[in-house]
Amino acid sequence: MSPARCSARTSPFVVVAVVVLALGVRPVGSDPSSAPESAVRPVGSDRLVLDVTSDAVAPQVPARAAAVWCGSPAQSDRAPNAIAGNPVHWVYALPSDGQDRLSSIANVMETDAEEIDAWWRTQDSTRVLRNDVAQFPCGSQLDVTTVRLSQSGSQLTQLSGRFTAVFNALGAAGLRSSFTKYLVYYDGPVSDDNVCGQGGGDRSGFGLAVVYYQSCVGVSTAAVGAHEVLHTLGVVPRGAPNECPDDDGAHTCDDPNDLMYPSIDDGSLSTKSLDPGRNDYYAHGGAWLDAQDSSWLVRLDGQVPLALSVSGPGSVAADVPGLLCAQSCTTMWNAGTQLALTATPGPGAKLVRWGSACVGAAGCSVTVASGVQVSALFAPVSFPLTVTVSGRGVVRSSRTGIACRPKCSATFLSYSPVKLTATAAKGWRFRSWSGACRGSKRSCSVSMAAATSARAVFARA
Repeated sequence: MSPARCSARTSPFVVVAVVVLALGVRPVGSDPSSAPESAVRPVGSDRLVLDVTSDAVAPQVPARAAAVWCGSPAQSDRAPNAIAGNPVHWVYALPSDGQDRLSSIANVMETDAEEIDAWWRTQDSTRVLRNDVAQFPCGSQLDVTTVRLSQSGSQLTQLSGRFTAVFNALGAAGLRSSFTKYLVYYDGPVSDDNVCGQGGGDRSGFGLAVVYYQSCVGVSTAAVGAHEVLHTLGVVPRGAPNECPDDDGAHTCDDPNDLMYPSIDDGSLSTKSLDPGRNDYYAHGGAWLDAQDSSWLVRLDGQVPLALSVSGPGSVAADVPGLLCAQSCTTMWNAGTQLALTATPGPGAKLVRWGSACVGAAGCSVTVASGVQVSALFAPVSFPLTVTVSGRGVVRSSRTGIACRPKCSATFLSYSPVKLTATAAKGWRFRSWSGACRGSKRSCSVSMAAATSARAVFARA
């Protein structure tokens, strides 16, 4: 089997106007000298093609056993994610007239995910790619979304426009989060079976890696997928010491066994290395981008819990996937992760206040660290207040609603204190309160933290 090669100056986003404008990327094939000085290439844009020039050989490691995916089909991203943090979400995509083969290809995807996970841990015992998984009755498995494109297989046979078609289809399916990288296995016919995949990203955080499943037969899809995902993380950054020149940019040219080398043979992923010199894109210690610091990796050496206490009818969600709690919960995060928490009251309820690391009743921003806790208190919008009078006198409230003799009730905003004042009739005196009020002072404050009642007792003077 011939090895495969990457050509990284191709921009996968050039026909998507918004992304092109955001990045200042020149169209494919344009003269580099005509690009504006401020132009920025998309993060690790890539096209993976066959190349018969490489004969690199690495030590062979026994292949992993094939896995069986036991999840269920879905057309949307399940929430919350089982592993909190920026995820790599896996997608099975097919043309409008394609045969749905998820039941078999999902097994390949699950096998690849487990292989990538095991391989990454051999390369760095402190990090692993955060694949989006969900809990099914059969256990923890990839959360795979199926997306059917609007174009037919014949319309997508040519490479030109195929990546963009996938990009647009994901957007139509609601898969366009800046917190997520998307790894797509496209199952459609191709005219050039030397192109194994494409990948790229933009500065918002969104990234798209595509494995062309019907192409490059014999080449490890796990290796192609891992290679393309690394491009979405910004690998290989411009100016890295061993970055390849010209059309092979965004790859390294110093070691044929590097996963980001422009050529990839038909060996398994276990025969590849992650920046073996530790001097280009991973754990290098230089001032340029280091993929080891990526938010899309789980820091195995830096996980901390975030304890969230929820009281009352409501739920709390984080902007970063992985936290959606309608009751008290604890989630694990990379230390230092910054979260924006949103409180959603239940029907007829409101957020009363945040507590612990957050205050007030507006938004909540928190940086996850050891010992950090957050609480959210929800309550019905209002509670009733009932007042009875014994003897001759009247009780009035500081807010319109209560003017009692001998009994009345009104509804007040919850957790908004109401002041009650007792005024005796002529020849009578105020003696005491009972219920929500206590003591013999004429005025008392009721907290309205629940349905409340109070009684005022008057006696003859």
